[in-house]
Amino acid sequence: MEIVIRTMEQEEAKEVKKIGKRAFNFIEGMFVSEPKHALVAVVDGKITGAIIYKITEVQGKRTGYFEYAFVDPDYHGRGIGRKLYQATTNHLWEQGCDSQAALVKDDNVGSWSLFLKNGFSRVGLPEMFRHLGVLGVLSQFIRNLFWLAIGMDFYLAVRNETLESKDSTGRQIGAYLLINVLLILLTLYRIKEPMIFLGVYAGILAGRIAVGRIMAMSSKSEWQFRMNNGGAGVAAIVNFFSGVFPMSGNWYPRDYENTNEFRRDLGMVALAEWLFMIVLTGVSMIFQSSHLIFQYASWIGEILLIYRILAFYPFEAYGGSRVFCWNRWLYCAMALISVLLIAFMQL
Repeated sequence: MEIVIRTMEQEEAKEVKKIGKRAFNFIEGMFVSEPKHALVAVVDGKITGAIIYKITEVQGKRTGYFEYAFVDPDYHGRGIGRKLYQATTNHLWEQGCDSQAALVKDDNVGSWSLFLKNGFSRVGLPEMFRHLGVLGVLSQFIRNLFWLAIGMDFYLAVRNETLESKDSTGRQIGAYLLINVLLILLTLYRIKEPMIFLGVYAGILAGRIAVGRIMAMSSKSEWQFRMNNGGAGVAAIVNFFSGVFPMSGNWYPRDYENTNEFRRDLGMVALAEWLFMIVLTGVSMIFQSSHLIFQYASWIGEILLIYRILAFYPFEAYGGSRVFCWNRWLYCAMALISVLLIAFMQL
């Protein structure tokens, strides 16, 4: 099978959009529009995949941004994605880009592994500011919807430079707790006892991390904690106007496998964290009349349980999706228990 990678002709934009909508789920597919710039993969005269990109320039530095990358579901497993990523990376360097960037969902190993193989690094904010500058980061935040990208990580490649990846579990846990505590400050104007609320919130986040770590230790994989650095804008807006919305962060195996055992390991960690939230919320509900700590814990727990139930984009990173992909019946049971607990709390 011959795979030809070439620049998209403008009259092919509608076909590329159509394939993109097929490749993504309904919600993600809604955001795929007719591209202005793309590289397409062609097999036997038919477009079978594409990478949609755009180039922005800030302070004289050009950044190529991967907006969408997809392969027609009927052509998965044929090496099309590998060739598309490699060709697009080379094409953007040839266009004079000083850097290249992308946002990828945390568990989308099919995509982020190809970025890593083509010279990208999974970076945190310090590396972003170091290589893109303040205006460059703001450009990514606004133009490329970094503020909206819940559960996504930022991948960056800079011409002729090696970047530091965010691989330190200790620093990532610290960043996760610190940034979420800072973001929850936007909620405090509605809180009677803000310091107690802050302590409860930080304690719940830390407890969830600890439970996930304990369960991860039972598997043969080597795990690391990573905070997803997309979606801060959404978290800030929700925290200010209505409720509690933490930035997402999870335990991730260093090496991914396409096996049932591996999906079980991911699901078990997410399940343990979910059970922790159910027990915490239920106990806090029972004792909420005795102390403000339990009132705050039950309210926060209720909201976080809702995010667990929503196992679709953009809430996948909160754990429900991992349980769903491992065992759908178990997911349904956990979702039902959570719904009943939340309903009982409203009585």
